[in-house]
Amino acid sequence: MNRKNLFGIILLVMSYFTGNTQTLIGSWKGNIDAGGNQIPLVFHLKQTNNQWEASFDSPAQNAYGIKTGSTQIKNDSIIIVIPAINGSYKGKWNGTNQIDGVFQQGNFNTALILTKTNEPANANTPKPIVRPQTPKAPFDYLSEEIKFTNADQTVQFGATLTLPRNKKDFPTVVLISGSGAQDRDGTMFDHKIYWVLADHLTKAGIGVLRVDDRGAGTTSLGPNPQLLTSKDFAKDVEAAIQYLLTRTEINTKKIGLIGHSEGGAIAPMVAVTNKQVAFIILLAGPGVPGYEIWNDQMRRNFIQPNLSTTDYSIAASLVNEMNSHFRFSTEADTIKANMKKSYANWKQANSAVNESKLFTAKGIEPYLGLVNQFKPALAWLQFFMNYDPAENLSKLKIPVLALNGASDIQVKAVENINGIEQALKKAKNKKFEVKIFPSLNHLFQTCTSPEQSYGAIEESFSPIALQQMSDWINKTNQ
Repeated sequence: MNRKNLFGIILLVMSYFTGNTQTLIGSWKGNIDAGGNQIPLVFHLKQTNNQWEASFDSPAQNAYGIKTGSTQIKNDSIIIVIPAINGSYKGKWNGTNQIDGVFQQGNFNTALILTKTNEPANANTPKPIVRPQTPKAPFDYLSEEIKFTNADQTVQFGATLTLPRNKKDFPTVVLISGSGAQDRDGTMFDHKIYWVLADHLTKAGIGVLRVDDRGAGTTSLGPNPQLLTSKDFAKDVEAAIQYLLTRTEINTKKIGLIGHSEGGAIAPMVAVTNKQVAFIILLAGPGVPGYEIWNDQMRRNFIQPNLSTTDYSIAASLVNEMNSHFRFSTEADTIKANMKKSYANWKQANSAVNESKLFTAKGIEPYLGLVNQFKPALAWLQFFMNYDPAENLSKLKIPVLALNGASDIQVKAVENINGIEQALKKAKNKKFEVKIFPSLNHLFQTCTSPEQSYGAIEESFSPIALQQMSDWINKTNQ
């Protein structure tokens, strides 16, 4: 899960780099983790009149032959400027078949290791991107673009309110997005997941307010973005509820929240203190402490697959220890220093271990790169890792519907649904339902495998899951 969303970071326009010897000519391939999906990137390098040129492919996103910006090379250092995405790539070439570097887009940084590949340039012709569920006008409901501010007037929010036509006394929900700054439509990989959700619900007689996150769409960023945590985003939801209370057509006793991923942690935070919240739906919401979710994601990213139980245990002990330091500091230099101590201790205790056998990338650099990646959001990460959702779930008496997909590799279904259920039972809540859908991923798309890329799936949101939500909301608010 990701600071408000790692999913949209590698979108349609990207570019890349090169080097200054003939051995760098050719194709280079690496993977970036985007919201739990390994996104392959292939860069093709050539020289024309002593000038380097590069093109970029993202096969999972059906994007080929994308041109890059300027490239600077000095000794083994490579710097690629990518103006189209306000980004860059900085790497060091090992002189043979690997470049170790960091990809940056805006405030996001992530390690990117490229290795030589035989994949040819422009080997595939892009197929038309099909997203059949994206809503199309004309609409048989009311849709209004709105603006509102938070309590201290430091943030102005842009949003869309959709309301059923010719209907009174209907329920209304606020959509709360997952991690990463997302627009009101939940745009990622050409999917409009929150718009698809809002369209379905409003057609079913349910009002929906969907809001641009801070720094996305027409919502302002507000002060001190590096200090923002889920508690601040909970206050943003409070502002959305306050706006709904100004609308005379809204039944103030039928206001609910739908939280996806991190939003599934935020919805209970709001509901336990705001008595206007009549019901909530948690979509891939957390039911276990954040550090458990985080460590599970990092073990999957850092540890080689198919290890023996013994080898996996040795590898997991390092990953868990290295990432534990995010829980106790928000200072990058402090975290890095503590990581170096932990790594040295692990190496001393496991001197005979072959790191290449255990890890996708050996050494301490991947962990230090993780610190760089989250440097603009270390306060958010610390809060997330120390947050236990049971704290608020165990106080909820209102109706709750918790849904997850069995193929979700970001917020695993069984342990999180079980955690939610146990907390609601502790609250003696008699009005909750939980359900795990087979073959649905973190975005509630029907997938052929947990690793299938979100962008490779035409479906934006499972119709079965959509129907489950609208039926439950209307039944709950009769």
